[in-house]
Amino acid sequence: MSPLTVTTRPSPFKQLLADLASRPQRSLALPAAGIAVGLAVACFGLFRPARPPLTAVPPGYVALINQKGILTSDFIAQTESETGAEFSDATAAERRKVLHEMIDEELLVQRGVVLDLPETTTEVRDTMAAAVNAQVVAPLLALAPTEAQLHAFYDTHRLKYTTGGTMIVHDLVLHYGGDQDADQSLPQAEEDAAEAVYQLRSGASVDYIKEHFGFVDSGRMDNTEQLDFAAKIHLGAKLYQIAETLGNGEVSDPIVDTDGIHVLMMESRQQPSIADFSVARTQVYSDYRQAEFQRATQENLQILRSESQILLAPGESE
Repeated sequence: MSPLTVTTRPSPFKQLLADLASRPQRSLALPAAGIAVGLAVACFGLFRPARPPLTAVPPGYVALINQKGILTSDFIAQTESETGAEFSDATAAERRKVLHEMIDEELLVQRGVVLDLPETTTEVRDTMAAAVNAQVVAPLLALAPTEAQLHAFYDTHRLKYTTGGTMIVHDLVLHYGGDQDADQSLPQAEEDAAEAVYQLRSGASVDYIKEHFGFVDSGRMDNTEQLDFAAKIHLGAKLYQIAETLGNGEVSDPIVDTDGIHVLMMESRQQPSIADFSVARTQVYSDYRQAEFQRATQENLQILRSESQILLAPGESE
């Protein structure tokens, strides 16, 4: 009979101590191995031979300039833009000219980068900012707006599509207190002007008013049809504010201005009106696209700001 073999298992507590004793070795070995691998990869990337320069133009490119390629698609697009015809119809001379221009441009761009023009030259920075904005909005502007979107934009901005009014207005003025009117005081001039207005409204002719009361043409208006904005420039803000309230055939009350007392007679008045959508559609389309451009660029800037650290000098604000 073989002797009985008794196998004893360590207590849970002793097993825990054994595990703890072996754990530091593993925790140190793993980071060390990771560091070694990382150094090996870095050394491989640092000391491996540099990629040899290209000695032939790769497919999809039309030229290499200092290892920078000009895409064939860009060459075709610029040729068609300059010649106004299909690329296949361009002559060899036209193609050579375009390629020569594109190589010159690439050389200048590369030189600009060496000179750090994007950092130091305002014109380059403005162009780069505009190019980024154009790239941001390009996908959005590639989608044509629907008629529903245009109608909604028009409804929101109706006042923007107001057609200008016109007027034919006569401006008479009664001077007083000057060298030629020394005997005409302001109270007397106001009384004469009030009477002249009454008679004009009663049907008296302009010639009679001029002869009887001494009114003359002010010279501000030429008695022809004028757009509202032009009439405002000629009459001045004070007189125009009265003129725009007059209807056909109406005569204003006397208006005291710096050069005398004026009386306005409206011969013909066309009030401003909001253009119908069908009339304003072209302008609505343009304004909608511009609004979308502004919206996209602002949203892009908000994203860029949220992802950037912006520090201002003490006392500065934006």
